[in-house]
Amino acid sequence: MKFKKSLNNNIALAEDQDGCEVIVIGTGVGFKKARGQWIDRDHIQKTFRIGENDKYQRIEQFFNDIPLQVIDITDQIIEMGQEMIGKELNDSLLLTLADHIHFALERLKSGLDVQNPLHWDIRHLYPVEYRVGEQAVNRINEVFHVTMSHGEASSIALHFVNSQFDSGSMNQTIRITKIINDILEIMSVHFGIALDQEAVNYSRFVTHLRYFIVRQLNREVISFKDQHFLYDMLSERYPSSFQCAQKIKVFMEQQHEFIITPDEMVYLMIHIERVTSHSDAD
Repeated sequence: MKFKKSLNNNIALAEDQDGCEVIVIGTGVGFKKARGQWIDRDHIQKTFRIGENDKYQRIEQFFNDIPLQVIDITDQIIEMGQEMIGKELNDSLLLTLADHIHFALERLKSGLDVQNPLHWDIRHLYPVEYRVGEQAVNRINEVFHVTMSHGEASSIALHFVNSQFDSGSMNQTIRITKIINDILEIMSVHFGIALDQEAVNYSRFVTHLRYFIVRQLNREVISFKDQHFLYDMLSERYPSSFQCAQKIKVFMEQQHEFIITPDEMVYLMIHIERVTSHSDAD
């Protein structure tokens, strides 16, 4: 790594072997170094690649404002989360999550306890991400000697949800979560049952809904062969699931101006039938 600019004693802007700008973190990496000087890899604890959509000024401000200890703990939480979720997450998660944790710690110092209104929805819709959030809160409390409530776990969980899906901003992820909850409520009322949130098909359906809503927000259209045949066949074979899908279609079109095609209706009917049946088999 070639040194380019010091952000503080422990954080520097550098250039990697491919000529790309990166942020390097480590004790003393930004202390008294000249431009072009090589940085000993043994002194680098973390490398953060500046993405195409990231503005250098914003990143520099971030690393100047956020304490190194918060960045370090956030990095540990992300590594733990990636292992629990089983996916590599976007580098930008470090920016957004560290900023969130830093702000949450500042709120605690001021005696403020802000509850996430979607706490229970997030806990049930994204159980794996919520467990990550719980582990994160435990780690934060242990390291910073604070008592952050487990309600904060839902907010941290949303950052991990947002990082997995190209759904845009956090506001959009919150909107997607609310829509999913509305759809599940329509299903519960239609069938007169409480959906089994521990079932495999429930988890699969929530994942399908995430992608389904993202496609709608991005105005993407899916299509496959024999859609009209499948649509007619499934509507006759699963009349109650078809009626439920129709209710969801009307809700989405009226409340969110989405366009639900027969192709999407086919997938909805299949998932609704699976998640509302008493069998959790494939």
